[in-house]
Amino acid sequence: MDRDLRLASLWDEWLASPIRSRTQADLEVSGLLLGMRNFTTTRLRAARRLTGPGKFPLWPLTSYARTHPLPISMITRPNHRPSVKFICTRKILKLPKTPRASWYWLKGLWGSTGGLYFPKSGYYLTLIVSDPETAAITRSALGLTGLSWSERRHEFTIRSHDDATTFLCNAGMPAGALDFDNMALMRSVRNRATRESNYDSANIARTLKAAGEQAELARKIIAEGMLDALPANLRELAELRLEYPEESLGGLGKKLTSPVTKATVRYMWRKIKEILDGSLNSKPCRANPQTLL
Repeated sequence: MDRDLRLASLWDEWLASPIRSRTQADLEVSGLLLGMRNFTTTRLRAARRLTGPGKFPLWPLTSYARTHPLPISMITRPNHRPSVKFICTRKILKLPKTPRASWYWLKGLWGSTGGLYFPKSGYYLTLIVSDPETAAITRSALGLTGLSWSERRHEFTIRSHDDATTFLCNAGMPAGALDFDNMALMRSVRNRATRESNYDSANIARTLKAAGEQAELARKIIAEGMLDALPANLRELAELRLEYPEESLGGLGKKLTSPVTKATVRYMWRKIKEILDGSLNSKPCRANPQTLL
């Protein structure tokens, strides 16, 4: 299932989540409306959650539904998404003061401002509110839940996998939380496999580069007529490199008559290079005959 279908399923679960008490309805309505800018939203799901049609419309279940109707109007503009405006008195909206109340309120806030995002790496859950007063309420509600979050310009972001899963579960989306957990797990496994593959590729590239340099060193030793002058173990190593041009240092060490470790093979190559460099530097320079005229 791709990301868009997963998110649609998440919203459908939120929309159909049951209401268990008037207190829950009051607080969820408060979160929904306070998360909107001037009680206006382009999220038609949020409007459906408030007034229907739907299985569990919130407003009829609130403690103030009979005394405070909720007039709504549809706003349409060319080249803009349609929006719904609610007429409501802010003073009737209840605010969270306990952890359970906070979860009810945050569930509503999620409906009007929440989002779950999956960039190329990682994932994060956000709540973006429109005014300082709602930001203060959100900060207090999140604090009562024990979640960890970051805040920037009234945007509250949860990046912890466990905290995001906890939020979705307590916001009435347990199936979505499980799906999110599976997605995060699969991404983690895929990223780990990619890192290991890149690490292996880099190791192979380094091995081949070192093998090429050592083969070139062995050919120079032969060209200078120095192979027979090398100690037996170094001579065998140079010959093995030419015979096995792509073998690793550890592999070469195991093929020696007296097997040695990779670190020892590396040291032996340094000795070969020192012998070659010393021989080349000690050779007398040949004078150009023209300079003697």
